[in-house]
Formats: sequence, structure tokens, C-alpha cells
Amino acid sequence: MRIGVVLNILDEEYQISVYKGIEQKAQSLGIELVCFQQENAKITEDEPVSRFPRKEYFDLDGIILVTSVITGNADFTTKNDVERIWGKIPVVSVGQKIEGIPSVLIETEDSMKQLVEHLILTHNYRKFLFISGAEDHPDAEEREQIFTKTMEAYKPWFSDLQYKLKRGYFTEVAAIRAMGEYMDEESKFPDVVVCANDNMAIGVYKYFKIHCNKPGFKECAVTGFDDIPQARFEIPSLTTVHQPLNEIGAKSLELMKEVLEGKNVPQEVFIESRVVYRKSCGCKGSKDDFATDEDQFRAMQANYVQSETLLRMVSHIGQDLNYGETFGALKYVVRQNLNELGMNNFAILRFSNGDLKSSHLKNMPVDPLFVRRSGNECYEFDREMKMPLGQFYRRFYDIDPHTKPAMILKFLIVGNEIIGCIFYEADENVLPYLSSIAINLAHGLNRMTMAEERRKHSEFLEREVNERTKELVEANNRRMEVEAEVLRISELERQRFSNDLHDDICQRLAGISMLCRSYSNQDTPVEKSQMLELAQLIGETLQTTRQYAHNSYPVELESLGMNHSLSNLCNSFAAQSGINCQYEWGMPKGVHFDKIQKLNIFRIIQEALHNILKHSKAKNVWVSVMPETRKTVIKVIDDGVGFVNEESGNSKGLGLNSMQYRANQIGASFVIKSNKPHGTCVQLSLSNKLLEDKNEK
Repeated sequence: MRIGVVLNILDEEYQISVYKGIEQKAQSLGIELVCFQQENAKITEDEPVSRFPRKEYFDLDGIILVTSVITGNADFTTKNDVERIWGKIPVVSVGQKIEGIPSVLIETEDSMKQLVEHLILTHNYRKFLFISGAEDHPDAEEREQIFTKTMEAYKPWFSDLQYKLKRGYFTEVAAIRAMGEYMDEESKFPDVVVCANDNMAIGVYKYFKIHCNKPGFKECAVTGFDDIPQARFEIPSLTTVHQPLNEIGAKSLELMKEVLEGKNVPQEVFIESRVVYRKSCGCKGSKDDFATDEDQFRAMQANYVQSETLLRMVSHIGQDLNYGETFGALKYVVRQNLNELGMNNFAILRFSNGDLKSSHLKNMPVDPLFVRRSGNECYEFDREMKMPLGQFYRRFYDIDPHTKPAMILKFLIVGNEIIGCIFYEADENVLPYLSSIAINLAHGLNRMTMAEERRKHSEFLEREVNERTKELVEANNRRMEVEAEVLRISELERQRFSNDLHDDICQRLAGISMLCRSYSNQDTPVEKSQMLELAQLIGETLQTTRQYAHNSYPVELESLGMNHSLSNLCNSFAAQSGINCQYEWGMPKGVHFDKIQKLNIFRIIQEALHNILKHSKAKNVWVSVMPETRKTVIKVIDDGVGFVNEESGNSKGLGLNSMQYRANQIGASFVIKSNKPHGTCVQLSLSNKLLEDKNEK
């Protein structure tokens, strides 16, 4: 059987005493206990903190709701209000009645009335100050109503009986402030200060100590409510109404057990309170007071030493965590202090995704940063990060199935962000200090997580820089290879041009020269037929020279435009090769190719046609310049023997390298592929973003 306990924060005596009563009874009955601290969070179905106690998250069989301490953050009046948050799970309420839910309540009316009557009749006090609790808090309202009702009942009997009400919100600081407001208004102490709980009464004591050196200062009587352990240690010991908090906790667990066993249980179970008369009201003390002042002093001294020791430990933990920069340092600090704190079961969990609102908590990944079970550190969790929360909880208990520690969950909060939680079992003397330790752990964990993220980001950037450097080196090497290839191509082009001049033009000119010499050596005049022959040779040489000049730079690209230049190129190719060449221009008016684009596209088509003539054995060629979606596609297709990519290493033929280089120059993609069913397709694709949208001249 596993029971959840929902309360506010285990940092003050009331909640600790109730919880310890539940825990002790759970241990005696062999019931597993998980305590959830709401930490002043608003309890709604959308609040991540509120969702943790749901049955499906920790497989709870029931929930004990300490309603009296969370009522300011929740609106629980009926069973439906509770089911809206936690679903249909058995619930027992402590300290406040919830309609439809079994509730453990304290009968306080008689005790409160008896206390006020004691102050009026026994001590003859006439001037009262009542410091109430939080506004709209049921306990505060009930105690205030009993006080005012009793005072009004005795006013007809005592004409000088008077009282004032101040709001104290159940805290020491608020009580000190309430005393200050009262003294500003009255400038004189009342006969007695009646407080709605012991914490505020202790706050009044502190107000006395702060102002004890003022002229005319005189302490007055003080009473409290709850009878927390600290009440006995105060000087003078505090008169109060004793609430059997341990008994309340134990009774609530017994009631829950009966509910789960299917027994009929009453909707309301009342536990009687009683007045404890001590010295603060003017009495000589009670039987539970210390026998002598020396005994009280020794007990106070022991309590003080323990508190100082724990406070120093909290301070040292905070300092050590402040210097740590790694999770190893965090583990070391925790490991060193757990033994001194007497904590054998402890775990630090970091929420992996950091987004509780969108996570199903049972399957939410957590990083177990430190785990200690039954006094032994569990290193096996170091190898398993990001396990589901429900799986961690089950494994934590399975490590030592013979023990069932009552575990407490406390969130690690930085600002408004919940970054993780701690699970722990601790002695009641240590519990109040774990709130401060949790704050130090939260800030230390947050700083170390950020440092880890910075380190990972730095490593990522370093990898990126290394990869980018490698890419740049490779790109530079490729550029150098391309530049070398361009130089080689240029040299080969010049060599080819030189060879063409030598083997063709020069030979023709040499022939013309020899013919002219032979004519000059004739004894007879040069005939007309000889001059015509010479003119024909000169004309052919001129035509060839023009062709070479055209091949060096097609000047008609600027004068006639790209369409006409490509048409002439295809016609010239067909005439010289005897291969049928069909040409198609589909570009709309207004699309303009710049000078570099024109020249490189022309050269690529020219080189493709040259390769077809040399290698393809084709009978037909199709050249097209057509627009497609977001790009312009230039194709040269033949029906020859097809393209065979015979690469040696990374080397390609001169023509292919030249075409690829020219495509790169204009930012176009270049592909050579086989054309089904036979032949080759040379395709050049140029993004329309690279074209200027103006009329081509």
C-alpha cells in the first residue's frame, strides 16, 4: 500500500508534527509513504506541482491532504474539487472539512473559550489584542470568532473589557508587524496578546526583545495556539492550546487504511484539544514544564547547539556548492554532508526536458544525478541518464525491498522554473533546514547545468570550426586544382589554336606564297585562271581565319543576341558534320542573360556539339533552351552510342572539365547522363533568380 501526503512546506512545526505522526503510523503498519510539498503553489489541474500526487504518476492508492496548510492556495470545499485535481482516488482531509471526503478535525471551540475565560477571570486581564491568521483561512476565522464571541459574552459583566483585532498571517514576521501597528495606535501595551498560533506568539516575544531597551517598556502576557515543541523552550514558557498533531497524523493514516480496506468510516472524526497553562499567561507553569530553570536552560542550550550546527552546515553546503562547477563537485559536497545530516535515503533528480507543463510526469525523463539508498551510494544510475520518473521511483525502492522509507519530494526551483527535485528521508530536526539546502542545491545545479551547456556548445562550435576548416581546406584544394586545370585547359587551348594556325592557316599561306613565287618565275604573263586559283586559295584562307576568330570569341552574341548565335552555331554544326541538328528557343521576351552567362552557355553547347561530332556516331541532335519552374534548362541531346563515364581517379576529359568549370562560373548545375533509349543528354540548369528581368537587346 502506497499513500501520498500533500502539504505545503515542511519547514515549520505544525506541518512537521502532523507529517511525523503519519510517518510513524505508516512504519508500524508497513505502509509506503510519499510526501509532496506544494511550496505555496496554486493548486489547480494545470499547475505542474499540483499534478505530481496523481495516482498514475506514483501509483498511489490514496492521498492524505493536510488541507489546513494549503487552503490559501486551493479551493477545496467538495469532493468534486479534489477529483478535478487528482482524479478519482481515495482522499482523507486533515484540519478542514471537505464535503464528501472523510476528514480528521480538531475540536477547538471549548479550549479557545476556556483560554479566554482563564485570562479574564483568573488573571483579571481587561485589555486584549488578538492577532489572527491569514484572511479567509478557516482556522483563523474559527479562532477569531470564538475569541470575539467569548469577549462579547463577558462585556456586560466587565465594563472595562476591551479588545482589538490585528491580522498576523500565521508567521512571526507578520506578528511583529501587527504589534508595531498596535503600539503606533495605542502607545501602550495591552494586558495580554492572544495569538491564533504559536509561531505568531513567538513573533510577539521577538518584538519584546527588539524593543526591551525603550523607556517605559514592560512585557505583557502572551498566549498561542497549537503547542508546537518550541513553546516549551521559550522564556517564559508559552501558554497555548495543545493540538495533538502527532495523533491527528496517525488518525488520518488509520482512517485512510480503513477506506482502502472498504470499511465504512465516519465523514468527520474529531480529536479534542486542551489548554496548557504555562508561565507566559501569568501562571506558575504546568506539569509538562521543566522542573527547574536549570533543566529548561540545558534543554534550550542543547536545542540551540543543534540549530547552530545545522545552520553552519547549511552555510557550508551553500559555500561549497557556490565554488563547484561540475556535477562531480556537486556529488562530492552532497556525499560529504549526508552522513552528518543522518540521511540514508537521498536522490537528486534533474528534469531533462525542463518543460513540466507539456510532460506526462510518469514518463517524464529525469537525470538521476546522485542516488543514495539505505546509506549506500548507487553508482549504477550514473550510466542511465534520462530514465522515466516512474521507472526511477520503482527502481529506487527495488534496490532494498526490505525497507520502506517514507520519502519526501521537494522541488528545485530557480526563479519561476522548476529544474528538478530531491527525494529524501530525514529526521524531524533536520527537515526545516532542508528547504535552505534545496535552494542552494537548485542554484548550484542550475549553474552547473548552464556550465555543462556552455561546454557542450563550445565543443559543438569547436567541431563546427574544425569541420568548416576542413571544408575550407578541401574547397581551397579543389579551387587550386580547378585553377591548375583551367591553366592546363588554357595551355591546351593555346596549343590547339597554335597547332590549328600552324597546320591550317600557315600551310595555306605557305601554299599561296609558293604559288606566288612560281607565278613570278614564269616567263609568260600570269593567266586569268591562275589568278582565280590564287584568289580562291586566299578566300578559303580568309574564311578559315574568320572561323578561328569566331571560335575564339563569338562576337555575334553581342550583335545578334544569344538566340541567333545558337541558331547559327547549330546550322554551322549541321553543315560541317552532316548530322541533323534541331534547335528550339522557348525563352519569353524580357528574360536577359548577361555577357558572362551568354558566353559560358554558348561554350558549353559548342563543346557538347564538338564531343558529339568526335565520339557519339549520332545521326540526330536536339538543342533546346526552355523555361521551367523557377529555372531555365539548356539541353543538348543526341541519339548516338551513349555516354560512358570513364574516370581515372578524379580526372575527367578536357571537354567535360571545361564544361563543368563554365557551369560553376555562372552558378548553374551541370549534368551529363545517358538518354533513354540511347544517346546522351547534356543538361545545364540555371536559377531564374540569376537572370535579369529586362528586355534582351
